[in-house]
Order: sequence, then C-alpha cells, then structure tokens
Amino acid sequence: MRTVLSALIGLAVVFSVGSTAAQDIHFSQYRQAPLLSNAANTGNFVGDYRAGIIYRNQWSSFIKPFATTSGFFDKYFKKGFLENDSWGAGIAVFSDKAGTAEFSTQGVYGSLAYHYNIGSDGKQRLSIGAQGGVMQKGISNDELKFGSQYTSVFFNDELSSNETFAEPSISYPVIHAGVNYQMNYSERLDFDAGFSMSNLNKPGESFFGADDNSLNTRMSLVLNADYIYSDLISIHPGLIFTGQTKAFEYIIGSDVGYVVKDVPLMKVVAFFGLWYRSTDAIILVPGLAYNNYRAAISYDINVSSLSNASGGRGAIELSLVYIFNTNPKLGIKRSVPCKRL
Repeated sequence: MRTVLSALIGLAVVFSVGSTAAQDIHFSQYRQAPLLSNAANTGNFVGDYRAGIIYRNQWSSFIKPFATTSGFFDKYFKKGFLENDSWGAGIAVFSDKAGTAEFSTQGVYGSLAYHYNIGSDGKQRLSIGAQGGVMQKGISNDELKFGSQYTSVFFNDELSSNETFAEPSISYPVIHAGVNYQMNYSERLDFDAGFSMSNLNKPGESFFGADDNSLNTRMSLVLNADYIYSDLISIHPGLIFTGQTKAFEYIIGSDVGYVVKDVPLMKVVAFFGLWYRSTDAIILVPGLAYNNYRAAISYDINVSSLSNASGGRGAIELSLVYIFNTNPKLGIKRSVPCKRL
C-alpha cells in the first residue's frame, strides 16, 4: 500500500495547492530563465549573445521526484527601424516530468522582442515581445497501481486497472506576449517592471478528447532592482507574481553581491540570496559571477503543509547563464559589463 500512498501524495502535490500556479513549471531562480518569464526579455541585455540552462529537482525526499530542465539562447540586434531602437530574437525549450505517473510536459518557444530607448540619454527603455511555440503533454500509467489490481493486500499487475485514457499524449500551439520597462535612475540604482500574458490563444487541453476544456490565460508581473551600495557591495531585490484563474503564486526576496576581485579582464562577484515563495518555501541561493558567467545553486526549504511528509526538503536548482560579445574588428570574444547578468 506504500505505492498507493505515494501516488496519492503526488497527486496532492500537483492538484491541491491552491496558492500555486497549478501545473505550470516554475523556477525559484526566475532571473536565470528570462525568456520563460517574459518574451520582452529576449535580446534585452548588454552583449551580442546569451545562453543559459537551469535544472530543478523537487520532492525527491518522499515520492518519485519532479524534474524540470530548461535552456535558452537569444541574440541582440543593434540595428532597428529608428536611431534609438533594437531587436532581440531567441528560442527557449523545457522538459518536465512529474511523479510516479511521469506526467510529462515539453515545450519549445520562438521569441521576438522590440526595444526602444526613450529620450536622448537612453536611460529608459520600453520593450515589447511575443512568443509562439508548441506544448506537448503525456502521461504513463505503467507504474501506477489501482485498487482493482489488488487481491486482499497483494498486487497483481495482470488484473485490469479499469481505467481508460483516451490519449496518452496531446500537443497544441501556444502564444505568449509581454512588455517591460527599464529605468536607469542614477549611477547606483536602476529598476525594471515587466508584465506578460501566457496562453493567449487559450488552447484546448484534454486527454479525453473534450472540446470544451481550454487552458486559461496566465499572467505574470515581475519587479526587479539593482542598487550599488558601495564599490564592493550590491543589492538586487525582486518580486514575481503569477496568477491563473483562482490560483496564484509569488516569490519575493533579494540577492546581495560582494566583489571578490575586480581587475582588467577579471571580475569575480560572490552573492547570496534569500527568497520566499508564497506559503511554500524559503529559498537560499548562493552563487558566483565570473566575468560574464553567472552560476547559482538554490535550495527550497519546504514550509507548507507538506513539510510533515517532505521533512522540509523541497527542491534544488542548478543554473548557468553566459553572455558574450564579439568584437568585429578584433575577431575575439571580450568581456562586457552587465549589472543584471
């Protein structure tokens, strides 16, 4: 009966947490997955190219873990229609497997964004982005055990589960869009605010062929800031709020960076973040930035009602982002400064 109990707990994790964004994938290190949080982030960085990967493993302490992997690549195009504008193009992919039933979600998105610098000083920027892609979801009942397959307390896999799944796999197109505003308030302070909408086309989603089951639109609001406190210390607070129908989730907190070394062609910054996900987890994020590399590892300490089963062990995430710039005159890669690497 232990397998049945694990399956029930897994279903509770997926479906019963009312304050989270249902089954949508999410990352504690949302800044390390910029194209998933807002299409307007595409090409919105200092450099020519950017690439990143992030991996999340959750609930491994008491059920078959939920594992999510995502990667992205985007490019900045300096030349636009006007003097103060630019473009960005990119691609983002992800794969997620959840629980004993191996409920899988895969997606691939193509992104385009337009950036316009407001004013002659270039201290304000407005960005508009759009994404289009394909989502695929599937489920496997090979590892599931149902009541009809038990004789007394003994499991017999030759007995029928009496369950019928119309489609083990489904796929559908998705459309997302977003806007973002950035302001360089002073030499020491800049901030940005972004708003995005996912599933704008409200695609149909059903394993039983139902035509009236549509995926609801999900909205996200992101607020970030960077404050240079001194030559050695910087503070990076942030907030992301997501909502879909009556479900919602937010993450709030801050990273604090300390400059370990800053000499020509070498800048090393160690940072530590403390974040909180609504009614779910306290998130610890140590990391290191070396020139244009930024690597981090985060750990979610579960504080929800599931903590009795999880023992407080939530999720671990690993991430790496790299920005590079090619100097066309020298033909070499060189480091470029970027506060929000």
